[in-house]
Amino acid sequence: MSKGQRFDLWVCGGAALFYLVNRLWLSQAAGGWLGGFLSCYANDIFAGAAIVAWTDLLLRLGKLPPVRSWRHTVPLLLACGFVWEVLAPLWKAGAVFDPWDFLAYQAGGLLWLAGQRGK
Repeated sequence: MSKGQRFDLWVCGGAALFYLVNRLWLSQAAGGWLGGFLSCYANDIFAGAAIVAWTDLLLRLGKLPPVRSWRHTVPLLLACGFVWEVLAPLWKAGAVFDPWDFLAYQAGGLLWLAGQRGK
């Protein structure tokens, strides 16, 4: 297994663990602006990183060129954000459009890129 594949697996696992801890404990324990951030946007940042990591892992396993720049991450995360923020509210009761989530997904993707370059 390559360093890139290990990094992607760690990012996906870390994002899943953060989601569980945040959902079950952190977001309820924190108050004020931090509680609001943890409830609304922190999971979206980790989701952006996990989406890019998962995509990169699948591309590597398929012997395709891996994700290497913001030119790959930005369109991917915009497409995912469109589905979750624009289309999902059309068919899922309770789903709401939040334009700030688009920024949170992009921030996660850029953090993944920074981590990928630093490994």
